[in-house]
Amino acid sequence: MSGRRLPGLLLATGQFLPVSDIHRLARTSSVARLVMDADSEILDMGRKVRRATAAQRRTILARYTSCMVDGCPLPAHLCQIDHIDNWSDGGATDLDRLGPTCQFHNRDRYRRPERYRLYRAGKDRWAFAYLGPRPTRRT
Repeated sequence: MSGRRLPGLLLATGQFLPVSDIHRLARTSSVARLVMDADSEILDMGRKVRRATAAQRRTILARYTSCMVDGCPLPAHLCQIDHIDNWSDGGATDLDRLGPTCQFHNRDRYRRPERYRLYRAGKDRWAFAYLGPRPTRRT
């Protein structure tokens, strides 16, 4: 072949992957974004798994001292790791979208989202302000 290059991909192993194989893999594979820490532990899981990994939990416990709902005194190590955006609404199991909530606030926030307001509490931290029940209107 007179120096002609065929489309494809040269793998790290030195093998050539033809473009037809690349197209087949693109049609039949799923892509997942993984973010890892320095020890190669996965920190962002996307929608592949629902529960936080041990590495995610350790990082979250280093960031928070208590439940992320303002005024809740329960220590973070006794809390559940909760999705900022409810899992049932498409929330991702990514480190920047997780935080500790006590069992009560985890359930209450899911059942009554109108009672909570999410805000940034720092570069890597979120918090919820508890707004309480909405007053009923009297006429």
